[in-house]
This record gives sequence, structure tokens and C-alpha cells, in this order.
Amino acid sequence: MSDTPIDEVLTAVSEVFGRPVVPEDDFFALGGDSITAVELSLRLEERLGVEVDVELVVGLPDLAALAEALAQPSPASPTAKH
Repeated sequence: MSDTPIDEVLTAVSEVFGRPVVPEDDFFALGGDSITAVELSLRLEERLGVEVDVELVVGLPDLAALAEALAQPSPASPTAKH
């Protein structure tokens, strides 16, 4: 992945809503609903290669916070040494 998480999020959100967006945009202020939340979650999963919970998409204050959350290692990822 050559783009940063915020670039990936902004691209995916722009694709879903069909218009340019900025990091400070709020998902619901853009016109988001449960259907677009699922669509965005799936696009982000495709772009980032990680599972993206719909609750994460709708539960954060803006797109920058979403990108920051997606940049963090997943707590479900196995990190223990064998």
C-alpha cells in the first residue's frame, strides 16, 4: 500500500459519495446512512486489506479519526510469539 491511511480513507469516501471530501468531514454530514456505512466499510477492507467494522465507520467524529483508527494495529491481530 503506497498511500497513507488518510489518503485511502479519503479516496474510498469520495468513491462512495461521488464527491471530494476532506479529513474534517463527518460521515453523517456527508449524507451517510447504514447502507453507505456498509459500502464504505467494504471499500476500505478492499483498499487496506483489513477488516473494517461498520461501527468504526459511523462511530468516529470525522474521517481523520477513522483513518487514525485504521492505522492502529488491530487488537485481534495475533502478535504473540510461538
